Amino acid sequence: MEHPSWNPQKSGVITEDFKQNLLLIREAAHVNESEDVILRQFSVLGHPAAILYLDGMADGEAVQRYLMEPLLHAAPCDELSLDSYLAEKVLPLASVSPTAQLFTVLSRVFSGDAALIVDTMPGALIADVKGFIRRGISEPINESVIAGPHEGFTESLRDNTVLMRRMMRTPSLIIEAAAVGNKIPSRVCMLYLNGIARKENVDELRRRLEGINIDYVSSIGMLEQLLEDQPFSLLPQTAATERPDRAVSFLNEGQIVLLMENAPSALALPSGFQHLFHAPDDTAMRWQYGTFLRLLRLSGITISLLLPAVFICLTVYHPEGMSLSLLTSVIESQAKVPLSLFPSLLIMLLIFSLINEAGTRVPGALGTSLSIVGGLILGQAVVEAELFSPLVLIVVALSGLGSYAAPSFPITLSIRISQLILVLGAGIGGYPCMIFALFALLTRCFGITSLRQPFFAPAIPKRPANPDAILRKPIWRQRLRGAIANPFFMDRMIGPMRVWDHPKEKT
Repeated sequence: MEHPSWNPQKSGVITEDFKQNLLLIREAAHVNESEDVILRQFSVLGHPAAILYLDGMADGEAVQRYLMEPLLHAAPCDELSLDSYLAEKVLPLASVSPTAQLFTVLSRVFSGDAALIVDTMPGALIADVKGFIRRGISEPINESVIAGPHEGFTESLRDNTVLMRRMMRTPSLIIEAAAVGNKIPSRVCMLYLNGIARKENVDELRRRLEGINIDYVSSIGMLEQLLEDQPFSLLPQTAATERPDRAVSFLNEGQIVLLMENAPSALALPSGFQHLFHAPDDTAMRWQYGTFLRLLRLSGITISLLLPAVFICLTVYHPEGMSLSLLTSVIESQAKVPLSLFPSLLIMLLIFSLINEAGTRVPGALGTSLSIVGGLILGQAVVEAELFSPLVLIVVALSGLGSYAAPSFPITLSIRISQLILVLGAGIGGYPCMIFALFALLTRCFGITSLRQPFFAPAIPKRPANPDAILRKPIWRQRLRGAIANPFFMDRMIGPMRVWDHPKEKT
């Protein structure tokens, strides 16, 4: 049975036979079944003609003013062919392109353009008359900053490319168009700086986009899963952002940025470990502030990852590692609790994750209130009922705060999953099992690649690169680009950046 969506291999060709073209378009576009598909028939220079467009996707006023009226009042001309005359002399539109493929006609029409077919004219003319409703540019929801721009990507691909062009006004910014999805194509744009991004990275990403064999890609998260090197890794191999300024910083580092229609975020490939822990406003702040916040962020992530497992190891298997006063406090708090520390901690970690997920899914400010109030009420209730030890609640609360220090949601989830793995290892065999689980996780992470580039470069393997990795170095000392940039154009500047501070070198 044939697939219900249109097939590019079997879609047909627009010929000079108007009646055949009309039947082909009616059947392929389901004109009689879909009430918003408009096929308007009229006459152009004595030839039967028709315009195909979508009501609501195309601007009806633009169709009337810039297509219908000029075509109905067109004067005869024998100097040019009919398609060239209409495109060059009659239609007052900035973008009019010919095509003979029915699949291309349908793709453009269902994206908001209009298609014109005329008897005896080979192919069709596609006019850009988009007019669908779209969300305006607003502040990003998940990447709010104190210092820096307050503009975020929207669901309109063209608006997003305009934001990037406005921030990088250079012809070196290349924007390549592509489509993913065999049956229902989704538009994708691949952005990179010519000469700065490695050619092998650009070619590899282009090859992967062309090698996606699926009927429809509904979101940029789905596209990410179809492009990543290791699908079974806990860590994401792409850096996602809602902010055009952060996407610009990725481009300057030699990365490639992917934008997709109906996606208010961008993907950067290849990405490294350091990109997942950088906040958008780190560069906008003075280097002392940025360094302090990064160290605070990494400390919180380390506490979230290791504290619950170390707590189980100390209290259950290795109490000799604690001071006498702390050990006494643990024994006294645990004496009135029916469950031992290991299952208590595991249950509370799962409850904390459940409260966080419920708060995320509840809309608006109610979700934040639910997380805070639910956590307070539940914590107080279990302590008063003597179901769990207060020390368990303290450890869970500290590890939860540490996980919130991660600047991206995928990193937070990977930390929580790794946290549970380490807690299970600590509960099964103490320090030996916990260290084995940690070693297994680190070994798996060190083998990750992103677009065939080492994920932990420039640390593993050692490469020359921008020193802005863990510590936030001063801007004038960041003389190199990222480790994944073109090695022939690694230097961001030759000579001092603060020329005014080196008057002899300036002369």
